[in-house]
Amino acid sequence: MPIYRYIFPLIICIGLLAAACVEPYAPPATESTKSYLVVDGYVNSSDGSATVKLTRSVSLATTTAPPAELNAIVTIEDDQGKSTALTGDTKGNYTGNGIIIGSNRLYRVRIVTSDKQEYLSDFVTLKDSPPIDDLAWVPLNDGVDVVVSTHDDTDNSRYYQWSFDETWEYTAVYLSGFIFENDTLLPRPFDQYIYRCWRTTSSQNIIIASTDQLQKDVVDKKTLTHIPAGSQKLFIKYSMLAHQRVLTRDAYDYWEQLEKTTESLGGLFDPQPGKVSGNIHNTSNPDEPVLGYFSGGSVTSKRIFIKLGDLPNELRRYQGQEGCMIDTVLLEDVKNFIPIYSEALGTATNGPITIGYIFTSKTCADCRTQGGVTTKPDFWQ
Repeated sequence: MPIYRYIFPLIICIGLLAAACVEPYAPPATESTKSYLVVDGYVNSSDGSATVKLTRSVSLATTTAPPAELNAIVTIEDDQGKSTALTGDTKGNYTGNGIIIGSNRLYRVRIVTSDKQEYLSDFVTLKDSPPIDDLAWVPLNDGVDVVVSTHDDTDNSRYYQWSFDETWEYTAVYLSGFIFENDTLLPRPFDQYIYRCWRTTSSQNIIIASTDQLQKDVVDKKTLTHIPAGSQKLFIKYSMLAHQRVLTRDAYDYWEQLEKTTESLGGLFDPQPGKVSGNIHNTSNPDEPVLGYFSGGSVTSKRIFIKLGDLPNELRRYQGQEGCMIDTVLLEDVKNFIPIYSEALGTATNGPITIGYIFTSKTCADCRTQGGVTTKPDFWQ
């Protein structure tokens, strides 16, 4: 009898036994309760400003946002002993201006946390960025890509990083024409309309590119973001302000490693699955992991607008009224109206007689509930 008639069943049995003994394994980084400092710092030689964002790492099992590192003392120092103190806010952002930028000077960041731990970055050189050649949008079957192109004739850039701020105009589903004041419904003043909003968010993902392996220092149509068809961002008008930096080789290697490590998780400030070494160290405990990188140089920026009318017909979508119900409240019941949950749209009439008011939920009539503000940005066209 052929021997394989015994081998195959034996292999199957061994496999089943092995599968029955498998238990879920959580890597140490997932279970770790140690919170490490996360630093994202940059000196902008274009205007002598600096921004340093400080947070604390969290485990992979954590679902909340990483906590900000507050009440730290943050200073930018150059290799000639001059320093500039930064001012912190309630979100862990430390900013400052008036930094003296000198040719061939080196810069570093010094951080003293509220628990008196001191962190110091390596000195870094400042890299100048060439202009952004083009910021454009490309229509696709499922939406649009916003892409950037740049080049450096001197071949001195090679390592690029981008971030962006995006703003879009949108409206509530319904227009609220009345405002509730002192238990009375009054016509809403024009400066208190809550129908049209503008919302601004910043990029969270790591966006980098290298031309090191190319003959020319040219980046052509690097995708910065994808906007799906039907996104609220494209209902009326969308704008992106893209920012371009040039990195040193060491800085690029760091961001590339971090990108690979976090590509299934999100951005720098999402939970980190493991140690990614940057250029910042605890002065009293060099073995303590510190996540993040400090760098600097000039920043070049460019803005683009996308209007609904610019899109091809197959990508145009319009806001629907799904989930937004309206109801009528009679005049005698208006006194029981709870304005915290609803907004008044207009009057309900029976012929020429007003019998009540038409209401809908606040989320359907107050655009601010979707994260925007009613003040139009100065740059809006």
